[in-house]
Formats: sequence, structure tokens, C-alpha cells
Amino acid sequence: MLEEEVQQLEERTQRLLAAYRQARLEQKRALQERDRLLALNAELRRRIEGIVERVRMLESEQESPQ
Repeated sequence: MLEEEVQQLEERTQRLLAAYRQARLEQKRALQERDRLLALNAELRRRIEGIVERVRMLESEQESPQ
């Protein structure tokens, strides 16, 4: 009986370790994806700010001749 319980405990331990490793891998991938999206967001923000600045310059140029 004790040997059977030890075997069950060992199997459960192995399953828990596998689940833990899988969770760590998923966390690592999620962090990489977050970092990728943050970089993309920063790039898009920079581009949009450039566009807004150009629009403002065009608006001010249109107002100046009048």
C-alpha cells in the first residue's frame, strides 16, 4: 500500500512539474509578446506624432498668408 501511494505521489509530482514548466514557458512567451507590442506601440506613437506635427505645420502655413 505504501509503495502504491509513493508511486502515485511521484506521478502527481511529475505532472505538477510538467505543468509548472509549461506555465513558465507560456509566461516567457507572453512577456516576449508584450515586449514586442510595447515596441510596436512606441513606433506607431512616434509615427502618429510626426503626422500630427506635419498637419499642424500645414495648418499654420495656411493661416499665415491671410
